[in-house]
Amino acid sequence: MSQANSMKQIGSRVVGGSVKRMEWSNKMDLIAYGTDRGEVIIQRLSWQKIVTFPSLGEDVAVCSLGWQLDETVLAVGYSNGRVTLLDAEREDQISVLNFEEDIKRVYFSKSIKTSDYRSTYRNRTEHTFDFFLPPLPPLSGIGSSTKMAEEQRSFAKGSPCFLVVITVTGKVHLLLLGALRAGQIDLRQHVLHPDEFAVHDVRLSGDFNAMYALVSDGSELKVLHFHNSVLQKYISPMLHLAVHCANVLETKNYINETIQCIMEAWETVLLEMDNKLTKYANQQPEGSLSADFLELLVFGYATHEIEDFLRDDLTEKGLKKLANSVDLSYSTVESLITKQLQSSGVNMFYFLNSLKGLSRITHFFEPLLSCDATQEALRACGAFLMKILEVQQVIDQCVNDMKLFFSWLCIVILRLHQQDIPEEMSQITPEDTIYLAEYLNSFEDSVVENEDGTVTKRKFNLEKVGQYLESRNLQQIVKSDPHHLWHRLLDENECLRNCSLLFPHQKETSLIQERDKLMSAVDTVFKRPNESISGSFMLNASIICATLPASSDDADQTLVHSSFFVNEEANTDLLVTTINSHETLLLEFNKQFTLLRCVRLNLQPGPFTSEALREDVFSTLRFVDLDFYNESILSILLHSSAQNVDKQSYFLQLTLDATKGKQSQHLMPNNINLLDVAVACHVPDLLEGNSLKPLEGVCTHLAVSGSRKVVTVLSDQCRKMTIFEMEIEDDEDDTEMSQNSLLEISKESATSSNE
Repeated sequence: MSQANSMKQIGSRVVGGSVKRMEWSNKMDLIAYGTDRGEVIIQRLSWQKIVTFPSLGEDVAVCSLGWQLDETVLAVGYSNGRVTLLDAEREDQISVLNFEEDIKRVYFSKSIKTSDYRSTYRNRTEHTFDFFLPPLPPLSGIGSSTKMAEEQRSFAKGSPCFLVVITVTGKVHLLLLGALRAGQIDLRQHVLHPDEFAVHDVRLSGDFNAMYALVSDGSELKVLHFHNSVLQKYISPMLHLAVHCANVLETKNYINETIQCIMEAWETVLLEMDNKLTKYANQQPEGSLSADFLELLVFGYATHEIEDFLRDDLTEKGLKKLANSVDLSYSTVESLITKQLQSSGVNMFYFLNSLKGLSRITHFFEPLLSCDATQEALRACGAFLMKILEVQQVIDQCVNDMKLFFSWLCIVILRLHQQDIPEEMSQITPEDTIYLAEYLNSFEDSVVENEDGTVTKRKFNLEKVGQYLESRNLQQIVKSDPHHLWHRLLDENECLRNCSLLFPHQKETSLIQERDKLMSAVDTVFKRPNESISGSFMLNASIICATLPASSDDADQTLVHSSFFVNEEANTDLLVTTINSHETLLLEFNKQFTLLRCVRLNLQPGPFTSEALREDVFSTLRFVDLDFYNESILSILLHSSAQNVDKQSYFLQLTLDATKGKQSQHLMPNNINLLDVAVACHVPDLLEGNSLKPLEGVCTHLAVSGSRKVVTVLSDQCRKMTIFEMEIEDDEDDTEMSQNSLLEISKESATSSNE
């Protein structure tokens, strides 16, 4: 039979650097820790290292770690305001969120049971995209690592939950499924002394419609309770909206990665032509390049410069190699556009069209979606798809132009070498000659406006695709057929041309500009739920927990440690916080926030403590760290600060059932001072025989996992990690810690002295 306070050491190891944060996974035998170098390392219970995520920079520190329940997803908060979602299983980065302030804490809430919120809203078409949309093809570009379709991570995997991000300035951000921004609140606006403010922790209630904030307001330590009616009423449609938001964000990432691959392939085309053709063109006087090539085409006369360039520098072999390289690069670009980019654009159109339909269900989505914003995003997506088709046409035209130009140059080079032209080499027809003359005449037509306002002419402008991959208007706009019936219809009917049901085709914009417009419109769609929920936070109660000393000398002894736990069995929210070096408050709220039970725990001996324990180590114990092991046990890390004695650390598993009879009850919501009403309870009177365990070294941090039954303690200047197994069986008692607790030693010594 296992005991709740039994433990044995199963391993310890000195890590390479100083550990700043530790966090156990909720269900798996994985522990993540951040080092002083900014690295995030994930390893198993057996010390097997799974993955190491590198630092973001020399001055970027890991501030917080949080595992998603039942998942391999880890949220990491950094000191530069960045929050990164990492996948330990695939060793990949899912998403990056940037905030203006440094991160205080980041964590995932407990899972949302969707069955509890589906009674008011149900949509049978929620996941039809899995049926209608095929998987996106893998990304494989020149110079890019291939990402298989199954590796395109989904935000919506696993149990639905909130990602909560807390900044050091007191701003709290909620993200449903880690994707949909579902409200934010600035705690400074709800305190009396915003200039003397500090946030310690912020937690969502078990029903996800309220929030507990533990803050320092001037000299007072407070618990602020906020209620949100929008979260309470619209949690079901929000879950549906969050799934679409996650899919949209995945598609956005896929589009950006695809365009990056296209740009890499295009740069290969540009590099090849720069090495061979542009270098020669830059050596020629302005305006002479097109004239010289036109003379060569029409009259068959080549200047000495062109003749030397074609015969000695370019050569027939070099020209064929250049033609093959350019053709291969264009094929790669065209494949990426026609398959990956167009498929992702169609997926984006599908999701935005679904959001437009949801926005028309005003009863459920009125505060979450704007019909005008979704319509504008849909139009931007339509314009993006039309620009993709335009780029495809330009690529086809460029490929044909290149083939014709290179074929003609090859014939010219053979004639310059006075060689016979092979029969298999196609001859230039009169129609090709006319077309080629127009093409040669456009060599120096491209004028590029630089960022500083200057104008540069691009010589030897054989390539027209690159202008679509720049964030500026096109320099060479594709000419449309004036006799096309659809174009004539739009030109003659302004009402039809401005109709919102028709997607605009902006001929002067580039592909990058249309992509940016689409991304901006999509961001606007998801601003509304964040604004609606943010404006609905109402302060219900402000509970004073303690008065903090003003003296800076007591800073170490007034450091606030807190932990939060949702007790689903009792349908309550548990909050524990230290109020000074030897006292802590244990608060228990019911889900309706109508009743509060609280008790004040004191480490020092009380009036009813036995004489054997009065002069014991309890009078010198101080809090170092604490965390809920489960709904009935509180894990506490302590150390003794007795004078003339080396510091000794201790570990305590405090059973909360022992405090039930000591709790005081109060009606909520109510602004009360718990120091005036909380009943004091002395910890030595509550302990079982072997609850207090001495530890080796000076311990500084604690990480527990009740589901895995393990505890990790950090010691030796944050470099040594020691793992303990908890709740071991009785037949393993001989392998427990070799030393008995000081409590047992004291009792035995007291008994022997009395005899």
